[in-house]
Amino acid sequence: MIFVGGVGRSGKSITKEIIALHPAAASLPFEYRFIVDPDGLVDFYTGYTASWSPYLADRRLKRLERLLNNLAQEPWYHRLIGRLLQRLNPDGKRLSPRAYHGWELNRHLPNYEFHVRQLMSELVDFSFPSCWFGAESYQLFHNLYHAAPRPKDELAQILGGFVDNIINDLLAHTGKEFFVEDNTWNSLFAREILDLVPNAKIIHVYRDPRDVIASFSHQRWSPNDKEQGALWYRDMMNHWFDVRSTIPFNSFYEVRLEELVAAPEVGIRAICEFVGIPFDQAMLEIDLTHSHSGRWKTEYTAEERVKVAAVLKDT
Repeated sequence: MIFVGGVGRSGKSITKEIIALHPAAASLPFEYRFIVDPDGLVDFYTGYTASWSPYLADRRLKRLERLLNNLAQEPWYHRLIGRLLQRLNPDGKRLSPRAYHGWELNRHLPNYEFHVRQLMSELVDFSFPSCWFGAESYQLFHNLYHAAPRPKDELAQILGGFVDNIINDLLAHTGKEFFVEDNTWNSLFAREILDLVPNAKIIHVYRDPRDVIASFSHQRWSPNDKEQGALWYRDMMNHWFDVRSTIPFNSFYEVRLEELVAAPEVGIRAICEFVGIPFDQAMLEIDLTHSHSGRWKTEYTAEERVKVAAVLKDT
């Protein structure tokens, strides 16, 4: 498995698309979310092993199960409402749609729901009728899930097995040999990803931070104010620097977008060598001319240039 990450708007999507052009590569046309999102595998893994009580275990197990099931399929009425909201409220800032509107992993990952049920059966020791202060509101016949404390290596093996099962089914279904995916936060969770998938390869993509922040200012999910965008960028990069210093040197590779655009074949061959796959000419069949390098020069005011430079002076 190859995990491509960055801070967002850094070139990680185009890098994933390049690798996905390899004839032996399988990928999905979207970020599938269940590893690094809140309540996902990494969140469950770090929280469950950091602190435990029967109530905490119940709540964390149910949040994980709810996320995995929400990603499986979307009821038709939520799909309809989401499309209406996209037309009336395209930036999603005034009224957000259903969480994970449009995600239907059943359509893309063979046996997805089977593997979710199998995972939950491994994690939950038993359930019983109960109702405690803090339980879900107005729920009929409330049950509590019980699971004992688990050491990190045991829990990592169970969660990693879930990932392996899903991806191996996809590879078998597609006849491919390896899987590549991208998510904005993969780099930030590289330590935990390697706990779950020890043989994973992490690719961190970066570019001129001034261009990243200029792009942030046009997104619905990031700060529109450029000084705030610089703070957001700085904190993510500093965290990546901390993570990078603690993971094996041969587990990650850093790609500078500007260098990849300037010399695509050189950059792609270096990625292939790191991952351990043969270079294929098909990986060059992608347009890299729209990288918007240097966009910050026309999009920043003089005041914004000063503020961003002050925030990033040590980064």
